[in-house]
Amino acid sequence: MTLTPQMRQSINMLGMSVTDLAEYIEFAATQNPFLQKILDNKAADKYKNRAAMSKSESTYDDENKLKDEENPRFHLLSQVKMAGIDEKSFEIAEYLIFEMDDNGYITIDPEEAASDLGVAVDDVLDCIETIQGLEPAGIGAKDITECLQLQLLRKDMKDSLEYRIVSSYLAEVAREEVEKMSKDLKADKEEIKKAVANIKKLNPRPASSILSKSSERVIPELTARFEKKKVRLELNRGAVPGLKLYNPYENDFNIVKDPEARKFMKENINAARHLIDNLKRREDTICKVADYVLTFQRDCLMQDDDNIKTLTIKDIAKAVNFHPSTVSRAVSHKYIKLNDKVVSLNSLLSHGMRNENGELQSKTAIRIKIGSLVKNEDPSCPLTDDAISRALKSEGVILSRRTVVKYRKILRILPTHLRRKVRAS
Repeated sequence: MTLTPQMRQSINMLGMSVTDLAEYIEFAATQNPFLQKILDNKAADKYKNRAAMSKSESTYDDENKLKDEENPRFHLLSQVKMAGIDEKSFEIAEYLIFEMDDNGYITIDPEEAASDLGVAVDDVLDCIETIQGLEPAGIGAKDITECLQLQLLRKDMKDSLEYRIVSSYLAEVAREEVEKMSKDLKADKEEIKKAVANIKKLNPRPASSILSKSSERVIPELTARFEKKKVRLELNRGAVPGLKLYNPYENDFNIVKDPEARKFMKENINAARHLIDNLKRREDTICKVADYVLTFQRDCLMQDDDNIKTLTIKDIAKAVNFHPSTVSRAVSHKYIKLNDKVVSLNSLLSHGMRNENGELQSKTAIRIKIGSLVKNEDPSCPLTDDAISRALKSEGVILSRRTVVKYRKILRILPTHLRRKVRAS
């Protein structure tokens, strides 16, 4: 639990997106006179323009930029530490926070997380409960319903009309079906309207302000191409400037002789070296993880097949000899330019399920099947979740209705009655 500043910096940098890292380096170079940026000529102008834009749009307070952790997920981790949990629980919480989407939802199955980390499901559930106690309220929920429930619980409103509506009538809230809710809940229409107004004051995306940047553009950190059976990876040097040591005082003997000046030089030169080393370590880690992932998924990617093979963070960690939390940070918000399109590294991972024949099939492939079934359904009679479950079973994929509902929500597919209404209009 006790990390040196250098270790914390290394961990922090690994979890950063390429945009955050570029800003971090830009500021570090302005604060440390012994750091000098390296830009290759072709990327220099492009980077300078983007850096200037990022600086003008940045909401960071420069004075606190390096003191406060750059990756906002570390603000959540600092809250977890204050909860006084043990080292094992902290590692689980760290994994879950890096798996969290930009809205603050933890959509990964607790069973999958437990499998990745080699821990008990109950330990994962305990850590999810810890995260749900953090600020802002609603963070760590699995979906919008639980998110709003958590916010109401924080206000001690478990027995309220608002809680009952959120738990069972969010679709009716969206359609403003006050009369139906009034009849079902045996409540006055004015009470329903007041409760709905209170619900609309809640935040369905509690972490959007701290985990996402609406203006941030996706910038690939790596470019990959396949040559025969090997993967060729190249770092996008135009995305992040390199750094080198530079000593403007080495020939100024008066400064070198002064004890305070020597202390200043020593501290800043050490800091510069650590930053340069951590930048190189970050590159090596991301490249090693990306190389394994791309090599593993090579056949699917070369055929431009979305049906990727089952690959988990635990699988990668074992193959490259990293801790699962290191792999989780390495794939978080990292993008690769591949076959003239940009894909997230995280999208190339998928857990698996066994079909009737005992064959392992990736959950990504199963979600694609669900999406395909809905896309090709009869608009006047859309498939129910039970019908989707039966259709998958006919293809040898055993999936409960509850799991179909979960995958449908992940794919942002509306329930049957709403699809019928939307398509009819």
